[in-house]
Amino acid sequence: MRILLTGSSGFLGRHILASPASAGISFRCATRAESSRPDRDIVLGPGPWGRTEFEHALAVSRPDVVIHCAGATHGEARLLFEANAVPTAGLLAALSGMANPPRTILLGSAAEYGYVSNDAMPVREDHPCQPRSDYGISKYTQTLLGLAAAERGLPVMVARLFNPVGLGMPPKLALPSFARRIVKASGTDGVIKVGNLEVSRDFIDVREAAHLLIALACARHWCWPILNLCSGHAFRLDVLLNSMITACGKRIDVQVDPELLRSDDMPLLVGSTERLLAVGLAPEPPDFESLLPQILADAENACH
Repeated sequence: MRILLTGSSGFLGRHILASPASAGISFRCATRAESSRPDRDIVLGPGPWGRTEFEHALAVSRPDVVIHCAGATHGEARLLFEANAVPTAGLLAALSGMANPPRTILLGSAAEYGYVSNDAMPVREDHPCQPRSDYGISKYTQTLLGLAAAERGLPVMVARLFNPVGLGMPPKLALPSFARRIVKASGTDGVIKVGNLEVSRDFIDVREAAHLLIALACARHWCWPILNLCSGHAFRLDVLLNSMITACGKRIDVQVDPELLRSDDMPLLVGSTERLLAVGLAPEPPDFESLLPQILADAENACH
């Protein structure tokens, strides 16, 4: 099995390469800069990558499967489109010119759904998407490109990732952000300010997400063009924050800051695992009892 992986230096990409499930798989990684692994990495330049760059990567790697994880989660709208939608268009154009294109997994996002009412939970892949954030819109554009390519006969699937958690998380995400505030507060006045904590979200351990992606890559057939990559379990943010504070071992006062509240916060977002289960994949929920102290320790190391 040969896999061409983009985004190999990112949060999920690093865990894909490190996953025990990757044993026996030959990875070639499309990268932006020169690396110390010329036998593995294919340097495509700074980007945004287009058809020419991907034609080169595909010719060099000759993959059975492409896992396209490269992209951005934060930034202004133009940068998000350049990072998420434009390279996907280039990749799909390169694939369309091949006689036997490899199967391709595009990494989607739960942000594509937008606001989902409680009565639609757990949200299924066929639920209408109405993304509200620039990130969600850019990822949904990527998905629409993938769906159009699949309609033309290309073997493309979108794995719609929910909230991955684990070591090395991007610092702007909720849990590492909480951890850094706890570390800083424990050395000052012991107060942290937060937004709305009365929300529940579907979190998945990034190692589990990596395992599921590799399993999908190794599957002989795909039954659907879109599949939720989620745990199917909802976790309340206030419970997770309190558990992290307990693990800290110090008294921390949590205060809600009105300026951090968002009017469009959904009280609940949890994904349906029906399609995962139908292909024999049973996602495990994250073990927060061990994960939260690790995330806290990671923040302490970063702050000192």
